[in-house]
Amino acid sequence: MKMNRLLGVLFVASCIPLVSLQAGLLVNGDFNSGDFSGWWIWAADPDNQSGAIEPGSGYSYDGFPNAKLWSASSTWQMTVGQEFNIAENTPYSLSFVYSARWTPNWGSAGISIDYYNSGMSWLGYEWISLYNQQAAPNADGQWLTYSGNFKTPAGTANASLKIKAADWTTVYFDNVDISVVPEPASLLLLGLGGLALRRRSA
Repeated sequence: MKMNRLLGVLFVASCIPLVSLQAGLLVNGDFNSGDFSGWWIWAADPDNQSGAIEPGSGYSYDGFPNAKLWSASSTWQMTVGQEFNIAENTPYSLSFVYSARWTPNWGSAGISIDYYNSGMSWLGYEWISLYNQQAAPNADGQWLTYSGNFKTPAGTANASLKIKAADWTTVYFDNVDISVVPEPASLLLLGLGGLALRRRSA
């Protein structure tokens, strides 16, 4: 009898519209390929730049390569980016780990997300400042974790994520991920499904 009630609840929950639990939207967000496959790179005045954008391996978060952005002047900005499709009016999560090394009370780094409609007209952006000409957040060189949510504006169909560093700084990034945030109904259905499997195996 209890199992019949549980199956009834599962049926009702399955009729609730759900946001697709899609995997991460970025390609090669962990940089484990050892290169920037899926990403584009940009440096101010590349013929005379003072710095580099390269896969990092000498200083690793998880034993695998990461992205290293190194700027050795007060003006050169280093950027790696990636475009991807995204839904409008939808909450997403952004997460990554990073470690910064730069001249004390100098340097800057951050991540931006720009929104575009289906015709690639710009709609707006999010900016996450990791630091800007201030004392090092990780003076002893440890890795820091960022995790936060954002919601896309109406009309969004495409987005661009850019990782930036400038002003005498070296920053390592790894495990960059953007994923849709499940709606409560999705979480309920997943929880009930797990309960049903557990009851069935009991």
